[in-house]
Amino acid sequence: MTTFHDLPELFKRIPIALYRSAPDGALVEANPALATLLGFDSVEAVREHVTSVESIYVDPAQRARWIENIAEAGVIHDFDLELRRADGSTVWVRDSARVILDDAGTVVFYEGSLVDVTDKVDAERARDEFIAIVSHELRNPIAVMVGLGEELAQNYDSFSDIERREMAGLIARQAEDAGWLIEDLLVAYRDDIAQVMIAPRTFDLTKQVERVLEVVDHPIAIEAHDGSISVHADPRRVRQILRNLVANALRYGGDEIAVALAKSGDRVEVQVRDSGTKISDADLEIIFRPFERGSGQHHPKSIGLGLSVSRRLARLMDGDLVYRHDGRWSTFVLSLPSG
Repeated sequence: MTTFHDLPELFKRIPIALYRSAPDGALVEANPALATLLGFDSVEAVREHVTSVESIYVDPAQRARWIENIAEAGVIHDFDLELRRADGSTVWVRDSARVILDDAGTVVFYEGSLVDVTDKVDAERARDEFIAIVSHELRNPIAVMVGLGEELAQNYDSFSDIERREMAGLIARQAEDAGWLIEDLLVAYRDDIAQVMIAPRTFDLTKQVERVLEVVDHPIAIEAHDGSISVHADPRRVRQILRNLVANALRYGGDEIAVALAKSGDRVEVQVRDSGTKISDADLEIIFRPFERGSGQHHPKSIGLGLSVSRRLARLMDGDLVYRHDGRWSTFVLSLPSG
């Protein structure tokens, strides 16, 4: 069987990270690609700092499982490991290795290759987190709808007409919440945003704001200094944006929340503001990206779609969505063409 020992020059030149390690964990050999993967300037630096391969395992239990698996089969394929690099950062690698034995059948060393799969592992983690959060957000309204529906079906006559209407209204609002989440997902995943359905018309913006706020269990004032305010946009998409902005303020903002409407030339501005702290410049770079949240926005029930989807929809309707802070209010400003 050909080993790396038989091919020293190839061992050095090959662009895949290769290694040999002894049963006691000593690093017997490494090639320049391994040094690069681990963040060292040279193979000599790897040998100097990595006295035992166990020292670079982030989780020592992974090393124990690796030893157990390779001892049983003699080879190991696609074993994922998290390793610590020279600068303290970590890298996920996929390890494939085999046992090299002497004539007496004793393990001399292990030799194998490492492939950087950090991006793949990060993507898998993000996918799993995304699925978990979406499931959570959908499960809540669905549970309410199922519970109230079963209660009505089994005990219909025990409720008054007013109670039945209230329960039916709650079911409808929960169904709408689930529907809006699905709409956000559809918009976020459209490769061609121009193909998102937009049906603009002229309508009273104040009434749409009231419709969004009537299902919110938090006191939110509406300030409209110009009476009836009309815009030319898609009312359904405008409600979607407003719902996202209000939800964002409730989740991350201060206790005081208000919605202000005003005309500005040929535009109409809807300001959804709260008394929370100012969003940092660094966070402003990422909060409008899909599936991103600012460093201060740690909320396990949010998938980080609202602001990204809202800005994309606003711009499709010849509007925009920006952030401002005036020293007191943290404000998201939706601008739309006046009707």
